[in-house]
This record gives sequence, C-alpha cells and structure tokens, in this order.
Amino acid sequence: MFSRKKIGLALGEGGARGLVHIGILQILEENNIDVDIIAGTSIGAIIGAMYCEKKDPFETEIRFREFIKSELYEDVGFLNLEKRGDRQPSFWDQIYSKVKGTIALTLAQTKLSIFDIKKFEKVIDFLIRTETFDQCKIPLVVVGTDLRYGRDIPLCIGDLKRSVMASASVPGFFPPVEINNRLLSDGAIACPVPVKYAKLRDDTITIAVAVPPKLKPIQDVENAVELLIRAEEINMYYLTCEMIKDADISIIPDIDDIQWNEFHHIDKLIEIGREAGKELVHKLRKRMGILKRFFFMK
Repeated sequence: MFSRKKIGLALGEGGARGLVHIGILQILEENNIDVDIIAGTSIGAIIGAMYCEKKDPFETEIRFREFIKSELYEDVGFLNLEKRGDRQPSFWDQIYSKVKGTIALTLAQTKLSIFDIKKFEKVIDFLIRTETFDQCKIPLVVVGTDLRYGRDIPLCIGDLKRSVMASASVPGFFPPVEINNRLLSDGAIACPVPVKYAKLRDDTITIAVAVPPKLKPIQDVENAVELLIRAEEINMYYLTCEMIKDADISIIPDIDDIQWNEFHHIDKLIEIGREAGKELVHKLRKRMGILKRFFFMK
C-alpha cells in the first residue's frame, strides 16, 4: 500500500506580504491537502501559530481582519510611516524615514527599539490565543535569530506567544526577546524561509513560500545609512533565494509593489495567496503522482 508522504510548510518573512500565507492555506484546506508541520519566520511564525491553533485558515483570516479594523492596529501605526518624494517607498525607504527622525533620541535614551515591547505583546495577544506549543493541532516551529551568537534558533516547546514575538521582532522597531538566556530577534535576519525546520522525517515533502521584496534598480544612494540599508536589502533577497533551493517545492507569489506595512491590502494579498495556492496544489499533486508511480514500480 502507498503510504501518504508527510508535508512540511515553510512560511517566510515579509510583513504584510505574508498575508498570502493565509490564502495558500485556504486552498490547501479546500483541496483536502493536510499539512503535517509548519515552520515560520516573522509574519510566517504569526500566521503559522494562528493556523495551528484550530487548523482553520478561514478563522485565521477573520481574526486578522478584526485586528486591522481595531484601535490597536491604528495605535501601532504601520500606515503612518513617512513616504519619501513622489515615488512609492520601498520597505527600506520606510525604515530609513522612520528611524532617521528618532535615531538621536533613541540613542540618547539607550533604547533598543522605536516601539515598546508592551505594544507588541498586545498585538500578539490579539492575534494568537494559544499559549503553548503543545496546544497546537499540528507541530509548529518558529525561528528566531540569536543576536549573541549570530545563528538561527528553532523554537518548538514552551511559551508559544513569547517565541512568536521573538521571531517577529523586526530590529529597530521592536526590542529583542530573552528566551532561555538567548537574546532573540527577527528570524528573518538569519533564516528568512525556514525550510530546514519544516520536516517531521527525512522524506517529508517540504514546501517553501517566500515573499521577498522585488529587488529593483535605485538611484544613487545619498549617504552611508542608505548605503547600509541597500546592502542589507540585497543580502536578504539573495539569502531568501538561496534558502528556498532546499525545498522540494517553492512558491514565490507575485505581490506587485505592496509594502511590508500595508496590511490594509489584505483582500488583494489573500487573493494572490489563493492563486499561488492553486499553483502549489498542481505542483504537489504532480509530485505525489510521480512518487506513487515510483513506489509501485519498485
């Protein structure tokens, strides 16, 4: 008898762009394709945790919509990040615009972030109801970056919410989180798409979903800060591309020019995810069919 292969789903970073993960999970659900384990980084950790609570991607969508309509969402202020000039700002443009006006005060007060950790805790409490990993319906791994030792750290036991906070703590915006004597920050720093953690066993079929920003040509950089930001943007793009090579199936939805903070595009992003999910189902069924024929030929 042909035994069903286990399926592992790696959900990458990307801020609001990661809402495509919801659409992909919905299509998998509608096609009766079970995911056996999820590994998530940053927004992928948030969506992964929300899904693993009930294995209901439609409930995940409802809750995220409630968050976007809430006073808490307005208080976080994603939409208030300054635009530069007449062109659409990139992710890094927005970080630079936000940081440059506060950096002197931040350094003077020896802060590690623009936003207070309490505000982030409220966001996580609103989105995620599950307290511990063992309450999840399927195994979940969230990935943070150990700032002290410079390596990615998988988290899969204990306090789920705190682990997700660590995975999604964008440097400069939210402070690092201490867990088990490790100082953890955004998992995207070291592991933007956690393919290597989306496995239950060696023969698990791994699926990577990545939503990196488009690497477009820019005009000359104006100063050293912009130079450093551009260098990091390039590094992140190619690190993402390198990591998805380890997946059996990789999906990179076309998210147009939607920026990391534009959660109000949830309708479009989920629809993009659903279209990408249809492509994924086709690729997955094709692969499973090949594996099944190979099994019976042996």
